[in-house]
Amino acid sequence: MRTKVITLMVIIVLFTIFVTQNTEVIAVKAFFWQFEMSLIVLMTLACLLGAIAGFILLKVFSASGKRKDKSEIPANSGPN
Repeated sequence: MRTKVITLMVIIVLFTIFVTQNTEVIAVKAFFWQFEMSLIVLMTLACLLGAIAGFILLKVFSASGKRKDKSEIPANSGPN
């Protein structure tokens, strides 16, 4: 558990350093839209969306694994 916390803290510090060094405003083109936004905001949003997507996928696949384990147990496995 301690290793995970330290690793997460190091990643957060490195991300913060990386983001603060990229402060310029950039033009973002997506499909039919074009707008300007700070690179800090764009990278932070991308990181947060990736973390949320990873968390959701983790929950979905871990829930399907638990459901699969329960379905493999026969219903009449008790003593006869």
